[in-house]
Amino acid sequence: MVRLEDIVHSLSLMNRFNGAALFPYSVAQHSLHVASLLPPALRLEGLLHDAAEAYIGDMVSPLKQIMPEYKAVEARINAVVADAFGLVHPEPAAVKQADLAVLAAERVQVLGPSYGPWYKDFPEPAPIRIHSRDWRDVKQAFAHQLRTELAARHASRQA
Repeated sequence: MVRLEDIVHSLSLMNRFNGAALFPYSVAQHSLHVASLLPPALRLEGLLHDAAEAYIGDMVSPLKQIMPEYKAVEARINAVVADAFGLVHPEPAAVKQADLAVLAAERVQVLGPSYGPWYKDFPEPAPIRIHSRDWRDVKQAFAHQLRTELAARHASRQA
C-alpha cells in the first residue's frame, strides 16, 4: 500500500549519504532540488524519483551496485509508485540527469572534500545552493509541492 503521507514523512527524516553529510540533509530536500531543475511536466517524477526509499531505505550507491536483489525490489516498488501516482515509468532520462546534477552539487556542498574517487560521468553541478533546513520545514515544503504537482497533473488529465 503506497500512501503519499508515508512517503512525505519518511523521506523528510531520511538522511542522504547514510548520514555522512556535513549537516542533516534529507532525501526529501534532495528531491525538492531535483524537481526544481525539471520542466513542469516532469516535476512530479522528480519529487517522487526516490519514493521507493520510503519503504526500503536509502542505500549508498556503491553498495547498490553489488546488490542486485535490492535493485530488483527497488524497481518493483518504483513501478507500484508510478502506477499509484500516474508517473512516467520507467523514469525519464531528464529526471536521472537532474538527479545526477544535484548529486554533483551535493558532492561539493554537502559532503565537502571527497573521501575517494567517484566513478560516474557527472553533469555540471546543478546551480543550487544547499543549506541545512529543519526537517519539519522540509516536510511541509515537500508535502505542499507534491500536492501542488498532483493537483496540476489531475487537472491536465481532466482537460
